[in-house]
Order: sequence, then C-alpha cells, then structure tokens
Amino acid sequence: MLIDSHTHLNFKAYNKDLKEVISRCKDMKVINVGAALETSKRAVDLALENDNFFSSIGLHPIHVKDEEFNIQDYKDLIEKGKVVAIGETGLDYYHNNNLKKEQKELFIKHIKLAQEYKLPLIIHGRNGRDDNTAYEDIYTILKEHEVNKGVVHCYGGNVEESKKFIDLGLSLGFTGIITFDKTGILEEIIKYIPEDRILIETDAPYLTPEPYRGKRNEPGYVKYVAKKIAEIKNINEDDIIELTGNNAIKLFKLK
Repeated sequence: MLIDSHTHLNFKAYNKDLKEVISRCKDMKVINVGAALETSKRAVDLALENDNFFSSIGLHPIHVKDEEFNIQDYKDLIEKGKVVAIGETGLDYYHNNNLKKEQKELFIKHIKLAQEYKLPLIIHGRNGRDDNTAYEDIYTILKEHEVNKGVVHCYGGNVEESKKFIDLGLSLGFTGIITFDKTGILEEIIKYIPEDRILIETDAPYLTPEPYRGKRNEPGYVKYVAKKIAEIKNINEDDIIELTGNNAIKLFKLK
C-alpha cells in the first residue's frame, strides 16, 4: 500500500480545500505530523475522523521558544488514540543555531515521552548555514538514550552519518528532494541503505517532487518519490510502494 509517512494536512496550507485533498488520499495511508500543540491536536483529530489517517505529535525544534512543551498535554493526546509516533522533534541549526542547549533539552523530553509510551520517534535534522553538526549531535543524543526505534525524516545528512543512524536501528525518510537532488548524496544513500529501513514521505505542503515542483505538495505525490527510488535501485515501482508501505506499517504499527 502507498503510505505517506510524513505529511502536514493539519497545517493552514490546506484550510481552503482540505476535504478535496483528503478525498484524493482515500486509497492510501497518511501520517499527519504535529509541529506544535495546536497542529498536534489537529493531527489527532484528522486521524480520528479518517480511518486511513494516523498522527504524530510533538513540538518542532524551530518552535522551542514559541511555546512550552507541556508533557501532560501531549500525554492527553496519546490517550485520545491513533498517535503512532512522537515528533517531529530533533535539532535545527539552520533556524535556531543560537538555541542549541534549549533544543537538546526539548529533544530529550520527546525521547523520554516516546520511550514511556513505547512509540517511535520522527526526527528532524537540519544543519546550519555554517554549522554542519546537527546530525552529529542528534546521533550522540540518540545513542546516549539508547534510542533504536524511529525515523530520521527528510534525511539530509551525509553518507557516513546515515550509516550511523542505520547502525542504531533507525530508518531514513526520503522526500521529493530526491527527484531534483543534484549532489548525488541521496542516491548513494538509497543504494546503500537496507531495504527494510526506507520510508517515503512528502513533508507536504513542502518539498514538492518533480513533475509538480513549485506547487503545493500533497500526500498523493509520494508516488513520485517511490518512482525515483525504484529507478535508483533498478526495481519495479510497485515493489518499492509495497516495500516502503510494509516498512511504515511495521515501524508505526499501523492497522
């Protein structure tokens, strides 16, 4: 089954035509990911309203100073049901390079919440303009807290870092970036990564793949990510859809 393992239909970008976008997702499964308390609540609501939707809840590192991470609020959301992961959480040195300490503390809180409820993490990483240590710091924290269940979404680190995350037991998520990446790094990683660690995602409304680059993204476009991975690995597109779907079902215990 086609599964978008990371999207944001809970964001304002879909306020005007959400019903139409949801209707185009009826033959796939979708995980809506929260970035703050309100978008986490909306992700849970969408999951409860749609049989093929699931949710992940968390406070994104770029919002570390925007609101307090009240753990009880997030525990209450877990109890409502259909929360399959914690996040997105992690470290973002592109937007908040001056708040590394606060981001790390917030990340650890998410890790402890995930471990308490035995849920996987959805991990965000982004290096700074002149600071390429975000993924290194994420790895250090994950290893220190013995995290072995989760996905580094929209993976943007280098090959050696990807191997470290794989060795921890984590999966890597790939977005529409692979359809226009000129560096060759993602292609190299996709060739290396074990097939049972590959997830596909849109990160919609962002990172729209070719042939729709420049337009708003939506879950159905994740098929173009699958198509590109199939080309890179020289296997059938339907096999990639089945493979990555099974990987998502296993990691997030989707039903």
